[in-house]
Amino acid sequence: MKKILLLLLMIPVWGFAQTPSKYLAGAVPVVDGKVTFTQTINVPGTSKEAIYNMVNKWAKDQFKTNEQFPNNKLITENTQEGEIGAIGEEYLVFSSSALSLDRTRIYYQFMIQCAPGKCDLTMTRIRYWYNEARDGGERYNAEEIITDENGLNKKKNKLARVIGKFRSKTIDYKDELFKSVANSITEQLQKPVANAVPKEEPQKAEEQTSPSVITIDTSKGIATSQSAPASVKSVAVAAPVATNVMATSTTEAAISGSNQVAATTNRAITIATSSLEGFKKISPENIPGNIYRMLSQDWMLITAGNDEKFNMMTASWGGLGNLYQKPVAFCFINPSRYTYQLMEKNDTYTLTFYNESNREALKLCGSQSGRNTDKVKASGLTPLTTPSGSKAFKEAWLIIECKKMVAQSLNPEALKNESLKQEWEGKAMHKMYIGEIINIWMK
Repeated sequence: MKKILLLLLMIPVWGFAQTPSKYLAGAVPVVDGKVTFTQTINVPGTSKEAIYNMVNKWAKDQFKTNEQFPNNKLITENTQEGEIGAIGEEYLVFSSSALSLDRTRIYYQFMIQCAPGKCDLTMTRIRYWYNEARDGGERYNAEEIITDENGLNKKKNKLARVIGKFRSKTIDYKDELFKSVANSITEQLQKPVANAVPKEEPQKAEEQTSPSVITIDTSKGIATSQSAPASVKSVAVAAPVATNVMATSTTEAAISGSNQVAATTNRAITIATSSLEGFKKISPENIPGNIYRMLSQDWMLITAGNDEKFNMMTASWGGLGNLYQKPVAFCFINPSRYTYQLMEKNDTYTLTFYNESNREALKLCGSQSGRNTDKVKASGLTPLTTPSGSKAFKEAWLIIECKKMVAQSLNPEALKNESLKQEWEGKAMHKMYIGEIINIWMK
């Protein structure tokens, strides 16, 4: 797959709109063989210590480790040298709709070097993990796919076909990341406590070798930017920019369009509003109904997979509970079921519940196999994609999204009931999945 994708770099782009100049030749600099973006933020008259404290506050908010982004973290904080180092991990979203989510995970090194009156930002060692939910996905280095040689067509006047989206989204992400540092400094300077920030005598700005410079007017709270050596134009600084990436599982905001963002702590979410239109998010303690009845009489659908391939099956075994201080749901799937292989390949899945009006659809999902039947078409159910990339259906009144925590195959020896032991002797028994509940939506 990787070789095929790289071969597509040679195919010219036809029929696309004109590519903005910000993505064309020279937009992705290579230093010592590595794609390296740099920018200087000038904060005239401000001490190195004060600048360090402000950018360190930004870095601690930006590089927070969580379950979705375990590699996103600060690795260096050196007050004396004015150095901050971090590993970044986020999602870049190429496109998002009710039935499709195209995104990649991006990793990078981010360094900040503070000095009197300025700080230098560097983003380098960029890597991608694309299609991670599909057979392990594909991994690339930035040097393979977003440089001028690879990320543009032969004439260097358009983004390369297929792979060009990596280049444009990386440039957009870099711009927003750098701008958010400047916005954070500006906001902190505008606070009353800024009057107490140690100042130094204004110095003449050093000659810059960076491709762009942001200068903050500390007396007016205004940031100006330029692409050296162009003249500087003043622009008012807006609120801190949220990066255009997918949210963590606790994000409450949802907006439409892949180019819009909503600020939620230090993340943003990009999904189609229609995907979960009519649903509201609730906490586990507010799940209504009797779970025993919901399973044994009303049934549920277990849906595993992603936009590339997914399948659903009816189930009446399972439950809700608490494990390792986390809300969990558990279910059981026999290895003979088509859903089993998709459950094994993917980390997240959904349990969905329906009204009596959907009984016939559930019966079909329980009696037909996804191996040889288009169960979506046959059942008439309408698929939707959650922000985390799991699949569910709009007809459900309750969607519980889970992330696998425990997967354990059962065996007859574990059964203490003799009649059950005899019934299952020599047969393939179910596998139990215990999943942490990461999202719940209800109509």
